[in-house]
Amino acid sequence: MPILRRPRTVLRLSGEGVRDWLDGLITNSLSGPVTFAALLTPQGKIIADFFVTEDGDALLLDTTKAMGAGLAKRLSMYRLSAPIEIEDVSDTHPVHVVWDADDDAPGHADPRHPSLGHRVVGAALNAGTGDYDAHRLSLGVPDSEWDFGPVSTFPMDACMDQLGGVNYAKGCFVGQEVVSRMKRMSSVRKRMRGLVLDGPAESGDSIKAGERTVGKVLHVHGNLAMALVRIDRLREASESPTLRGERVQIMDSVLGTDD
Repeated sequence: MPILRRPRTVLRLSGEGVRDWLDGLITNSLSGPVTFAALLTPQGKIIADFFVTEDGDALLLDTTKAMGAGLAKRLSMYRLSAPIEIEDVSDTHPVHVVWDADDDAPGHADPRHPSLGHRVVGAALNAGTGDYDAHRLSLGVPDSEWDFGPVSTFPMDACMDQLGGVNYAKGCFVGQEVVSRMKRMSSVRKRMRGLVLDGPAESGDSIKAGERTVGKVLHVHGNLAMALVRIDRLREASESPTLRGERVQIMDSVLGTDD
């Protein structure tokens, strides 16, 4: 049962009406002990994706270090006169991930994928060894810790809708008009997909089908990688995808489909 501490920024949100206030801003509806969601720009790009964990009457948001400052700043802007307090509690609330464990493992199940394991926020655990990057890549799950940064990516590109991070049926949220319009498109053009490599690769490498580029590598770890793939071009391709002249396996989506 590997247990690893992750380098995360943790924000504690508290105050009267904090749940309704946050629910009106983010891509998902707050439900259960942990919710996966994002705060978007008005143009629909991800400022930060994060997990919301209940902490009594307060909420804990944990996100990547790269996205933490931007998330805190934007939440403060939206606070206006609402009686909401936003506090950085990263030093006192470590974040651990636990996988390949029984259901009685500490923390709460990662809402993105049943095989990702559990997340533990705020508890002191004895961290051990393990390779969480390889674990999530083996499942084809995009993660902002490695694959993309702030204000660079649409939720559908990062498969947030497939990972339970977008609720299209909820009320308005920031960037909803753009995200809803993308959903109504006849077909999805771009998705992050896991790769299984037969040779060396680096971030920025192109994936080809014949002479046509069908994707770009975002992150490489051993013989696994994550890429942003043009799904429309991949469907149309008559030749198998290659990377640096070697065959490359593009995983199915996290839903097990070609979308």
